Order: sequence, then C-alpha cells, then structure tokens
Amino acid sequence: MNLGSIIVLLSGVFFLVYGAAFGIAPNAMSELVTGARLADGAALIDFRATYGGLTLAVGLMILLLYRSSQIRLALLMVISVLACMAFTRVLGMIVDGGANTTMYVYLALESGGALLGWFAMHRRADQ
Repeated sequence: MNLGSIIVLLSGVFFLVYGAAFGIAPNAMSELVTGARLADGAALIDFRATYGGLTLAVGLMILLLYRSSQIRLALLMVISVLACMAFTRVLGMIVDGGANTTMYVYLALESGGALLGWFAMHRRADQ
C-alpha cells in the first residue's frame, strides 16, 4: 500500500468516525472541541447536520473513491477539504480571536494533512 492510499484510507475513516461522533453526541463533541455547550434545539440540530452529516458524507465519498481505486481523485478531495478547513480556521483566528489549544492542533493537522496529501499526489504522478 502506497502513501497516497494510506492517507486516503485514514482520512476516510477519520471523517466517518468524527462525523458519527458529532451526529450521536453534538453537545459532548462541542464541549470537547470548543469548550462550549450548545444552547438550544436548533443549535443541536445544526451541529448534527453540519458537523455530523456533512462530515459523514465527506468520509463516505473518500472511502468510495478509495474502494473504486480512484486514489488521485480521493487525494484531491482530502487535500481540498483539509486546506479549506485550515484556511477558514486561520480566518476565524484572525477575525474572531479566542482560539483554544484544540484550534491550533486542528490547524496543524489540517495543514500537515493537506501538505502530506499534496506530496503523495505529486509523488504518485512521478511514478
């Protein structure tokens, strides 16, 4: 198994697990990540749908691409998702301030994952 395949497989599984956690326990996950509880039903519903449902869909698509051996497209998806998350996280840090340690850890993981995926995709193209 090459680096690109490993990145795709791990990313897909991570997004599935992370999405499921937010779908099942949005308040617990919100507290874990941000330190804040969600105030009302609408906030809980939106967290379940956005952080749970959308993240589950990303993981599912990545794994479907992996399963159909479309590793390059799956890597492009992983790179795009992680790079966009890192970009908007930095934007939030600049505009909103108040980032906790988890935000910096996520930024490092998103940036590092996008760069590693880019490296694997370009390395794969050279083979």
